Amino acid sequence: MISRALLRLLLGSLFVFSGICGRARSTTEARDSSLVKLPNFEITAHRALPPPEAWRYAEIPGFEILSSGSDRETQRLLREFRLFNQALGVVWPALLGGNPNPVSIVLCGRRGEFARFTPANFSSEGEQGFASLFLRNQERSVIVVDLQTRELALSALAGFSSVGGVENSGYIEVDSDTQLFREYVHSLLARANPRLPAWLEEGLAQLLTGMKFSENSIEFARLDDPDTVSVSYANTAAAGAAAAEAGDTTGLVVTASGEDRAFNAALARTSLMPLGDLFAVSRDSSIARNPIGSKWAKQSSAFIHMCLYQRRSPYQQGFVKFVMRATREPVTEALFEECFGVNFKQMQLELRGYINFTSYKALTWNAPRGQGFATPAPLALRDATDAEVGRIKGEALSLAEAPEAARTELIAPYLRGERDPQLLGALGLHEMALPHTERAQRFLEAATVGGVKRPLVYVELARLKYRAALARGATPGAEFSATERDALVQLLLTARNLPPVLPEVYEVLSDVLALCSSPPAEETMQVLYEGVARFPGRLGLIYQTAVLCQRRGDLERANSLVEHGLQYAPTGEPQERFAALKANLGASGGSMAPPPTKSE
Repeated sequence: MISRALLRLLLGSLFVFSGICGRARSTTEARDSSLVKLPNFEITAHRALPPPEAWRYAEIPGFEILSSGSDRETQRLLREFRLFNQALGVVWPALLGGNPNPVSIVLCGRRGEFARFTPANFSSEGEQGFASLFLRNQERSVIVVDLQTRELALSALAGFSSVGGVENSGYIEVDSDTQLFREYVHSLLARANPRLPAWLEEGLAQLLTGMKFSENSIEFARLDDPDTVSVSYANTAAAGAAAAEAGDTTGLVVTASGEDRAFNAALARTSLMPLGDLFAVSRDSSIARNPIGSKWAKQSSAFIHMCLYQRRSPYQQGFVKFVMRATREPVTEALFEECFGVNFKQMQLELRGYINFTSYKALTWNAPRGQGFATPAPLALRDATDAEVGRIKGEALSLAEAPEAARTELIAPYLRGERDPQLLGALGLHEMALPHTERAQRFLEAATVGGVKRPLVYVELARLKYRAALARGATPGAEFSATERDALVQLLLTARNLPPVLPEVYEVLSDVLALCSSPPAEETMQVLYEGVARFPGRLGLIYQTAVLCQRRGDLERANSLVEHGLQYAPTGEPQERFAALKANLGASGGSMAPPPTKSE
């Protein structure tokens, strides 16, 4: 279900400061080579080792930056990004909280570099409308920004139109700041469970990246006059018009590219998408992937803006109902009419009127004297190590579903002698996915000995050791040596203290404890209760924790967990497992306890 925090943002009622968690600095070169035997790789004539690449590297709390752009551009862009992040903490503090994934930002400043990170299914003919990417899995996020692209051709893009209100030659300007901000907002919105509909994510991203901010003020949901243009556009257009009027025959007449403007200007002179089509756009469609100059993106923003910030707010309550239902079920016209009291066609007429004659309430914030945003210090930019380049690029390519290119990037610095724990951990996880488990275990062992700051490395190593115990004949409830148990528990507790918090930490811990003959200590059980509270939808964890509670004689808590499982488990085998466990528990000897909370 959509969170209360989102509703607070949408209604514009909460303005407080917030921060983001820091990312621990990685250890120096590993101490592992004398302790763990690492795998060997052979270089053949068919796999030439690529030469090292020159990149610049920096860290700020929560982010790693890899840039091939100029230091000046990188410093400027990241300064604006950090100010934007502080402004987000005022407009929507809950968005920066929760369980953030570490984020790598890759700034591509060399020609053709951005294309390497573009997933193959993004490269179909006519898809030219993007200059940035957001790639993620449950543990990592990567934002890639193309610093080379300053304008994009729109003529080949199905479903797109030239920007209304200005004349253009079929091209639209690209702003690197906007692209970075937008992808960052998407990385934050992607944490929602369940994910928000594509139109809602993109519309919110458009609104948030359109926020105007400085060290001392914020204006949110404010729209520029659609009849105005920027000075640069006006100057370029004037120069082009003058040259054309003078009969320039050199072929150098300049035609101004359109500006990627807010919805009231962008949609002023173009027809609107049918609302049913707008809500049906999926997150992986070419329309959703191409937001620059996109009618769909601008109209999504317009619909949200009208529902939330229109004067007298006639659609606010209906919008909240609509969003909550749209996260759980397909959007139909009947559902829409139940929420708003009007059908698609009637609302589209309302939207057209709002675009042409916007009457709304913008939100403003002015810092008390001396209490504005902290001025970001210059980045501590330095030359990236071979290991950093290989790891960050390799993981970005892996998330872009280019496994062979990813493996080449990861292996190359290792073959050149790099033994950084972060690189070894990334190699171990990549080998696990292939799966080359024996080789993966050696990399993971070396990375943990080196103190890698990555929770999934510890989880996967513990999982491998747990599976090895099963392979030699261990079964749930059978003897599992205290030494083995303590080593695995320590791996998992280390993972628990590293961001992001993964549900697998608690799931593997419950599996390990189930192989021990003696019941877990209360202190260890408290860790499992914490996992249940954090991840109440992980039914395997719920079940295993209930079994361990039963073994400890805590029937009241076991019953509570079983009842939770019966309430949320799908019908069939999952329901049957919980029902069978309930039958085995017997009388609880007291009233039912509520499910564990984080404070327990």
